[in-house]
Amino acid sequence: MARPSYQPKLDLTDWKKTNTQEFEKIRSIVAPELHSFIEEHAALSQLMDQVREGYHTELYHKALDTIAHELEHHFLYEEKYILSRLANHITETEVGPIAKLKNEHNIIRKHYQEAMVLFQNHDPENPSQELVQKMGLLAYLLKKHIEKEDHYLFPLFSVILTQEEKAAIAHDVHLHTSTRKG
Repeated sequence: MARPSYQPKLDLTDWKKTNTQEFEKIRSIVAPELHSFIEEHAALSQLMDQVREGYHTELYHKALDTIAHELEHHFLYEEKYILSRLANHITETEVGPIAKLKNEHNIIRKHYQEAMVLFQNHDPENPSQELVQKMGLLAYLLKKHIEKEDHYLFPLFSVILTQEEKAAIAHDVHLHTSTRKG
């Protein structure tokens, strides 16, 4: 007799919808040079709220495109511009915030790739339970990652990094985004 396959259930009792008032408060405690990061977080968080509400082909397509952009740009900017400067203050790279952020980025990248394969091979009229679960998990992972960065890490980065480092981050991000648009 075949055993039923394990179907994980997400416990989303700690899911909190994106709140504009909370975002403004976070903005007030994060250095202005880092605001572009939390602004991107707010937009992605709102999109993940919609993904959690259930399957819709166009929404999933938009979410996966947006996440791809985040992985290619936002995560890269955090790793290249922020974490490299944070390493001037926290030299340990096997544990602590630098290792944790890079590990979370890699986990999200992995789940994104899996969701993308499922989405590319799905029947829009009859989406698989696996796709819906994977998108729910991806939305959850992103929301929790954003929450951790916005509530803990970016406020701490704002204090730990020097004014020169924060200005250099803003300059690097602006330079990179303006050359990409041009």
